[in-house]
Amino acid sequence: MKFTNNNVFDPSKHEIEASKCLAERKKNMPPIILDIRTQDDYKDSHLIGAYSFPAEFLKNNMKQIPPYAQVILYADGNDGETAEHVKLLVDNKFTDVSYVKGGLEALLTTLRESKDEVILSEVPEDQWSGKIEEVLNEKIRPTLAADGGGLQVVKIEKDQVHIHYEGACRGCASAATGTLNFIRNTLSTSLNHDIEVVMA
Repeated sequence: MKFTNNNVFDPSKHEIEASKCLAERKKNMPPIILDIRTQDDYKDSHLIGAYSFPAEFLKNNMKQIPPYAQVILYADGNDGETAEHVKLLVDNKFTDVSYVKGGLEALLTTLRESKDEVILSEVPEDQWSGKIEEVLNEKIRPTLAADGGGLQVVKIEKDQVHIHYEGACRGCASAATGTLNFIRNTLSTSLNHDIEVVMA
């Protein structure tokens, strides 16, 4: 009889396709996506919604990452090296860690080829406000309304959205922090463009 050692790290069990990563970040509770390349590489190009967390800082700064959150890493496409960083997290009791096969290049290629993704920078600027309103109506306003809140758009200037809270959102302690981050992150990942949200 052949026995399997379940304690041996198997990179293939933590590998995901770029399409799965893109789908996961659209969930109501999206994963924490970490770009483990250098900060300069991140500034040059990155997946919208990902956080810069260079690999060299990972070992000594793991406490900044919630251990029970879903975490996805990506790098330059050196999958073996990225898998080693996944192993580091798994060895330190992180329970849901994966990495993107093919790294950033695979993510950006899949993004551009997908019929389900909108890349705002490739849309004529006179259509930007319409695209932003679509996301607000489909993904953001229903969530706020479920808690008795809402928002009114005061104005949209290119990729800057000025909003005014309504209902329960007005005066809510989280309106200036958690709710604002939710709105910004949802707009940015839905449109694959860094959107600035400003409380009017």
